[in-house]
Amino acid sequence: MSTIIMMFILPLGIVVYFWDRRNYTQNLQLFRKYIDTISRSELSNAQKLDKIDEMFYHNGYRIVERSEAYLVVAKKHFNIGVLFIWLGLLTYFGLFIYLLYYRFFQKSRILRVDLDAAQMLKELMK
Repeated sequence: MSTIIMMFILPLGIVVYFWDRRNYTQNLQLFRKYIDTISRSELSNAQKLDKIDEMFYHNGYRIVERSEAYLVVAKKHFNIGVLFIWLGLLTYFGLFIYLLYYRFFQKSRILRVDLDAAQMLKELMK
């Protein structure tokens, strides 16, 4: 039974992994468009950052640092494709290995929003 699981979950995990990477890139582009739209509005910088902060909050990011000029947010990304790859390679042990990796070793993706910079959204850590 576990061989059958490994045969189907491993290729599925590889497909989902690349789909998730493409989806993350598309989400960053949506964030950039939203930030660009907000930055062109007539609001004050504090109100603009409040709206951008609210958008990131609704997408699961947490605030790392905030000032009047910039906002730094972070999110630890759970990738189901990598989980499927580990399950496909090591069956039940793969689940525990990935969960340990996610909990203790995986770093958060950090984004910095600076309304005064040329590139308003910058990814600091992958």
